[in-house]
Amino acid sequence: MRNDDCKHTVLSLTNDSFKRYLLFHYVVNAPNPQWRLLSFISEELISSQTWIQLQNYARVDVESKGGKLTGFEVVGEELISHEKINSEFWPTNWMWVIQRSELN
Repeated sequence: MRNDDCKHTVLSLTNDSFKRYLLFHYVVNAPNPQWRLLSFISEELISSQTWIQLQNYARVDVESKGGKLTGFEVVGEELISHEKINSEFWPTNWMWVIQRSELN
């Protein structure tokens, strides 16, 4: 495959938009009915561990298609990128970037 044959898509999402993305892509149409139940409760009631698990599913899904999912935060005046969440708590101040490569 040549680079000319590949189209690159980049999505930049705020934390709230990324959570809606996770719900739409990995909860609403989930084959497991227990996951679908999450679509009927308020986002604020979903635990950090569940959000992190959804983010991990998304990362594996995006990477399996040749893309990349990266979280970014500003610390001091420096922009820091993260490949994964290294905490048991959901990072509320991150922005998310999804890069996809698609064949033309």
